[in-house]
Amino acid sequence: MAASGTQGTGPHKVPARAYYPVLGTGLAANINADFMTLIVPLWAVTLGATPAQIGIMIGARSILPFLLAIHGGVLMDRLGTRRMMMVFTLVSTALVPLYPLSPWFPALVALQMMTGLLGNLAWIGAQTLIARIGRGDPHYLGMFSFASRVGSIGAPTVIGLIWDLTGHWGAFAACTLSGLVLFASTALVPHWAENQGLKPRPQSTPAAEAGPGWRDLLPRLSEYREVLALMALPPVALGIAIALLRHTPSTIQASFYITYLTEIGLQATVIGALISCAEVTGAFGSLLAAPLMRRFPAHWILVVFTVLTIAMMALTPLLGGIIALLGAAQILRGSAHGLLHPATFSVISRALDAEAQARGVALRTTGNRLGAVVLPVVMGFVAEAVGVATSFVIIGGGLLLMVAVIAVLVARGEAFTGR
Repeated sequence: MAASGTQGTGPHKVPARAYYPVLGTGLAANINADFMTLIVPLWAVTLGATPAQIGIMIGARSILPFLLAIHGGVLMDRLGTRRMMMVFTLVSTALVPLYPLSPWFPALVALQMMTGLLGNLAWIGAQTLIARIGRGDPHYLGMFSFASRVGSIGAPTVIGLIWDLTGHWGAFAACTLSGLVLFASTALVPHWAENQGLKPRPQSTPAAEAGPGWRDLLPRLSEYREVLALMALPPVALGIAIALLRHTPSTIQASFYITYLTEIGLQATVIGALISCAEVTGAFGSLLAAPLMRRFPAHWILVVFTVLTIAMMALTPLLGGIIALLGAAQILRGSAHGLLHPATFSVISRALDAEAQARGVALRTTGNRLGAVVLPVVMGFVAEAVGVATSFVIIGGGLLLMVAVIAVLVARGEAFTGR
């Protein structure tokens, strides 16, 4: 299709004027996140931080998203996704230059908490935009996932090169620039894109017509109850559970996978190449979601590929340190992981109306962040007790047992069997 036309293969066509900027938000959001993921630990090491301090700094990035992602999703549903994304992105970008100006551990932890929250909310917004304009179509969600993962393939190498050539000032400047690109991509999304083909939300009260007030920015317990109530919808509950379990191998990869491969003597270049295998195949795996979901029940796709992505990570210590086998496992894991993103996204999105899309994305993000906070701690204690290699098998077995329970519930659930 021409850029001035529409995109898509189904009955719902998305105007290209909205489609490409929204893809740009996904690409820019992942580039920005990967830039920060690499250079913050490097900056901490430069400052002489201890391993415990580095761990606290990395974990701090997930604390506020876990607590406030739901509130952020409610704000975007209530006040407008595009508008709130621009605010989140602009504030987050303004905070990045403070990193090299604040070589003090508590200040860095505070910055991590704030940029982690705002960055996650911007990512929630980007996913909400594609869910709304694509109306849950796995074709559009797959293309969005592919575009965002393209950013993850090259971003770590690019920012590492910038760090080596220009030092921390150049690297943080690049992060600031990537944040501005995300802001510009969001600004290019047309105002009407959020309600594309739908009636805008009614403004039925004088307070609503007057615009948002300061009370709208505060979290409310009722909002959390509303969002958590979405779990009563079986497709939403399944999607959230799968999203949490799908993310666990990535959490292991970012921590004990690297530790284990280092212990068995692999060089950093080889470890990086293995991780890149998962990123590359993940990008292409995301494109398989739409054709598979047209041929097979979506709920069984979620279950089967979750088993695959967990199993490929759990098998790591059983592969004998053989590069070819480790690479094959990462290729399979990355493909399954990439496919699951648009698949879970689509299942949740289709179960919700347009006004609840940001809430659905926020609920899924909350589940992801819960796994990112809890799993490293649990696996750390297990690794101390039985060794890193054995912890892969124990944790992997426990996760697969959870998937088995989900599979039994799906097989018996009327919402999935049609009984």
